[in-house]
Amino acid sequence: MLEPILENRISKDFINTLPPLRFRGHIELINRPDQIRKATRHLRRHRVLGFDTESRPAFKKGESYPVSLIQLATPDTVYLFHLTHIEIDDRLAKILASKRIKKVGIALNNDLDKLSELRPMKAAGFVDLSRIASEKGIVQQGARSLAARYLHQRLIKSSQRTNWARRELTEKQKLYAATDAWVCLEIYFLLLADNRTYLPPTETDTCNENGEASIQ
Repeated sequence: MLEPILENRISKDFINTLPPLRFRGHIELINRPDQIRKATRHLRRHRVLGFDTESRPAFKKGESYPVSLIQLATPDTVYLFHLTHIEIDDRLAKILASKRIKKVGIALNNDLDKLSELRPMKAAGFVDLSRIASEKGIVQQGARSLAARYLHQRLIKSSQRTNWARRELTEKQKLYAATDAWVCLEIYFLLLADNRTYLPPTETDTCNENGEASIQ
């Protein structure tokens, strides 16, 4: 296991020197209702899942778009639920509402608010990695910084602002989305195994580079 980087601040220049991080397992695009049963059956076998969502980017003040993609990751498979084609059915909703199955992600408040707009449900079992990192004294709590700290690799964010509402996703979008959910799963276990308490932040440090509240 790699030792985490101990400095509380990791510079963007340093992160840019790291090798790119890519999910190398199986990516399953779920864009038909008949695919949901098999996917959710597999996901229910796991106690912890990586979680993320993607939405069409907003470029004007006040704009907001619904979630286009839900990503749920196991160690070797990431399921991409393409909400442009399917709805959140009862089987998927049960996973999102399950207290038994942990869903680990970063800066979750906005994701969960948007999901509740698509389907009213009481989401449960969500763990925000930003909160765990904050409790350890880590200032930079975003996915890119945590991936650099614990995996010594660079999370590529170039596809973040692409159109996730399109009917057909590109291979680059699929890989980006899968990596984003899977890396949360990897970081979760590494955070739990890290018994260090990091140095207190200086006055110039910020609490959360995402600007998001943490929930659990």
